[in-house]
Amino acid sequence: MKTILVVDDELLVRQLYRDLLVDEGHNVLDADGADAALDLMVAHPVDLVIMDIRMPRTHGLELLTQVHKTRPRLPVIVCSALDSLFDSYPIWEAREQVAGILKKPVNLSALLGCVQRALGAGAARRAV
Repeated sequence: MKTILVVDDELLVRQLYRDLLVDEGHNVLDADGADAALDLMVAHPVDLVIMDIRMPRTHGLELLTQVHKTRPRLPVIVCSALDSLFDSYPIWEAREQVAGILKKPVNLSALLGCVQRALGAGAARRAV
């Protein structure tokens, strides 16, 4: 069982992703922002992060930068409605870590496929 951290300021989105991922057999932690996410990452081993970009207080790109600095091998899936995201420097800097960028509203089948690929790639990276 893999542990996935879902970071989104929208409760309904977190619940939707949680239900989907729990049904697939994953353990799911969730946070409504960057500070809570970083605290959870310290307290629990996490295999994958699924995160929003536009959040209050700390922007998701700042969270991605912090995750990249502290856990550069941890795969991250970014879910966002921002069209300009592909031109963002933090995304390019963490490109080996970013396992997928999905446009909101997220197609749940695409999310599951991305999760499967990210967890498989993460296991291969850790084995090296």
